[in-house]
Amino acid sequence: MPELRYRAWQLFAGWRARLTPAAITEIRALLSADELLLFVAMAGRDQDHCLRVMRVIQHRGAGRRRSPSHQLLVAALLHDIGKGRLATWQRVLFVLLDAAAPQLARRIESDQGAGWRRALWRLRHHARIGAEQLAAVGADPRTVALVAGHTGPVPADDDDLTLLIAADRVS
Repeated sequence: MPELRYRAWQLFAGWRARLTPAAITEIRALLSADELLLFVAMAGRDQDHCLRVMRVIQHRGAGRRRSPSHQLLVAALLHDIGKGRLATWQRVLFVLLDAAAPQLARRIESDQGAGWRRALWRLRHHARIGAEQLAAVGADPRTVALVAGHTGPVPADDDDLTLLIAADRVS
């Protein structure tokens, strides 16, 4: 039930997503020109979500012995670039199928399939897709690794990836 409540909150938060001028200035200062193009290509709801993830990292990082690294902040802003543009119903279908019938979801998803089937596949593999996009524009290898790992299991030996995964789950 908490997962369903969180997903419903995400859906409604996405409808009101708008970046402030101050946030845009901060984002521009953190990202390279090519990274900024990737950020701008994301849907507004994903941009807003990624900014919230970065804010959680900044807040939680304040309690750590060191500030969050530049690579971690960039990864927070770009961790969902691999999703591409998606309709709300595709996101909802993915969440429902993945929760109710994960094996069926995996059989339906296809990187070669119809638009909606490809959208489901992109959602499942967005971490790898995003990491490949970042590598293609010459992003820092650490940023690429963080994006690639953000949907995986929480690692025992990588505080930055652990923080990114935790922030993604609550944002």
